[in-house]
Amino acid sequence: MTERSLILDFDGTVCVGHGPALVYARQAAGLHPDLADLAERVERYCGGEAMEEFEGAPDGYIAVQRRATTQGVPISALQAAFMEARRQLADTGLDTRAPEGLRPLLDELRAAGTRLLLVTNAPPHGLDRMLVRLGLDGAFDEVIADAGKPAGLGAILDGLGHPVAKDTVLSVGDIFLNDLSVPLERGASTALIDPFDRVEGDPDVRARSFEELIPFIRSWAGLDAARPVTSL
Repeated sequence: MTERSLILDFDGTVCVGHGPALVYARQAAGLHPDLADLAERVERYCGGEAMEEFEGAPDGYIAVQRRATTQGVPISALQAAFMEARRQLADTGLDTRAPEGLRPLLDELRAAGTRLLLVTNAPPHGLDRMLVRLGLDGAFDEVIADAGKPAGLGAILDGLGHPVAKDTVLSVGDIFLNDLSVPLERGASTALIDPFDRVEGDPDVRARSFEELIPFIRSWAGLDAARPVTSL
């Protein structure tokens, strides 16, 4: 039986919703007078509106960082704002959810022998509580926080204990550089979640939601009739 590993990102992949980024934006807005409208603008951007100031930002977090740093807000201050957003996410959930059908899919994949890894650049604080809120507690074989993606994915791939190839490793995420670039270079399959066709990169599959990727993931894992991993 082929050994397989599925690598999933957290924010924007298994944790869906713009609430955390909007809290981050509200926190950052208090750091400079010219950022008073930041949360409102980030909300519109997250809803799909094209906005030149955020062009190329794959998610709300990066949109906030770009606008704030342009105004001279130091990264240290933004980090404090980010940590407050993570605290609120762990405490209340901020209206986030797991993709529909994710937990049954993960359970089926694990039963079939696929190793499941959750790999995020977010800090570990509150992550266990977030997974409980999402109904994903105990769903993963390994949870890696502060992963240092993209570079950190190299060591994670090296530690899988089996070859990295299209049919053995699939990485899924919403930020091509962080989540997919290293696995793609190493020969893994890659799937990008890109709701508004904003993210540059050349993944094997691009979809508007995780739910749209479920048939592809099932086929990659051999759960359904074979389908080429280069198309959806």
